[in-house]
Amino acid sequence: MLRVRALLASLVLLLLLPGVAVGATREEVLARLEPYVGRTITRVTLAGNNITKDWVITREIHIEAGDLLDIELIREDIIRLENLAIFGAVIVVPIEFDGGVELDFQFTEMPWIIPFPALSYSEENGFSVGLGIASPNFLGRRVILSASALFGGTTTARFKGENPWITGNHVSAGLEAYHQIRTNKLLEFKETSDKVELFGGTYLGETGRFRIKGGYYGVGSDRDGITLDPDNFDELWNAGFTLGIDSRDSWRTPHEGWKNEVTAHYYGGDANYLAVDFDVNLYHPFAQGHTLASGPLLSFQSGDVDEEIPSYQQYFLGGANTIRGYKLEELGKEIFGANQFIYNLEYRWNVLPVRPLQVFNWSIGVGVQLAAFADAGVAWSRAEDFSLDRTRVGFGLGARLLLPAVEMMRLDVGMSQYGDVVFNFGMNTIFFGRRLRVR
Repeated sequence: MLRVRALLASLVLLLLLPGVAVGATREEVLARLEPYVGRTITRVTLAGNNITKDWVITREIHIEAGDLLDIELIREDIIRLENLAIFGAVIVVPIEFDGGVELDFQFTEMPWIIPFPALSYSEENGFSVGLGIASPNFLGRRVILSASALFGGTTTARFKGENPWITGNHVSAGLEAYHQIRTNKLLEFKETSDKVELFGGTYLGETGRFRIKGGYYGVGSDRDGITLDPDNFDELWNAGFTLGIDSRDSWRTPHEGWKNEVTAHYYGGDANYLAVDFDVNLYHPFAQGHTLASGPLLSFQSGDVDEEIPSYQQYFLGGANTIRGYKLEELGKEIFGANQFIYNLEYRWNVLPVRPLQVFNWSIGVGVQLAAFADAGVAWSRAEDFSLDRTRVGFGLGARLLLPAVEMMRLDVGMSQYGDVVFNFGMNTIFFGRRLRVR
């Protein structure tokens, strides 16, 4: 999220500057290669990566000298480079050379270190602002480092470091830590929390994913009856894994493919329960720029609330990240529990495809999207509470600003099954937001 805040701040500053140049979209870049389809590629060159190491780029480019030029293979290479989130623009220029065609991959890089005015938002606590510093491409090696301090709806100090590809098939490792003070409006207490988490993972083939995670999570309350420990401070230790498949054609603007995950984590210490998530995201393509995104999230937690499961680890429905058309503070106090089932469906239309906005040597890819959506969900602790009469449904329309790393900033106008109209604001996609504890 720290990279997200840096990029949002950078976008605002960029749009305020004179002389903004608009670059080509991915499809426009590929269209320029059409006359060379089927010709032999004589050489692949790089240009513009003044910070990024060549090997960070070349390991993402699968097409080689001697291959015949194939638009779809180059599209896949460009998407992998865009997924790195360190380039504002990726352009492939064809050059006739030695009876074939040379492909010159040209890049406009983001700065490797960015001081920024930090910004975060949750429907429960609103906006928080502060200062931070981020490096999405530390030393040109695609290592991510970030730190920030925010004040307002929440008081937060956060650090994250990650190397997404150390060796092998995307073997990765990282660390995230934060200290946070906020008002938990759903359970009505002042919450102080600390988290330190280590994680690592690898790809399994092209689309398989495996990730392990473990760490410490401490939560304090200013009143009795919230924590499991009678001293009003819980210490939880957790360890678990995620196994998944990711066949999306793009991380930023997926048009087709799947992202499916099964996650299991055990929480010990003052708690004693197992949390399991089944998360399915399907992207079905229609015409260019039109996508149906849908899928369920099913979450189970073993044990009883206030005995093995802390009350603050329950799922609360409503708001921008679960069922739109409802306010989190209202529906969340009515529909909550140790388990949840949510189904989200969106029809997305890219009215302005992502293209780079460039000033000097700095660019950020942005676009605009409209959507129609429908959501349904229920949360429960007892089996008899898993019922249709406690299931809530919402639907509506939304607009999105497409951004690097965060995918999108959302403004949705939702209507509940009772006819109430609610404006919901969210960061990132609903598929990302529905997995968060504070959402």
